[in-house]
Amino acid sequence: MSPVRDCYKMTKRLLDLLEVVEQDRDSQIEEAQQLLDQRGKLLPELKPPFTAEEQKLGREINLMNQEIEARLHQLSNAVKEDLKEVSVKKHSLNKYTNPYEALQTDGVFYDKRN
Repeated sequence: MSPVRDCYKMTKRLLDLLEVVEQDRDSQIEEAQQLLDQRGKLLPELKPPFTAEEQKLGREINLMNQEIEARLHQLSNAVKEDLKEVSVKKHSLNKYTNPYEALQTDGVFYDKRN
């Protein structure tokens, strides 16, 4: 099989993986990383001249890459939002368990008479 077809198949599998929303996000990220690594190893093997069919597959790969980038960006934003929520929850839990920790005094008056 030609490297272009292998790259196309890897790209298609990656896009199909990222289209599934209900899947566990951690395993989805791990599988996507593996597919990206495998596809990255195929890229140096892509050498011109390309046949008309390979050029068509290349254009489809480019279109799929744009969709993959958008989905990876959405996935990244979802992870960032979850991390932000965890941080806020952790902060509020700390405030609840120790409400006087964050109190600061503006100044202190010392009486020197004694």
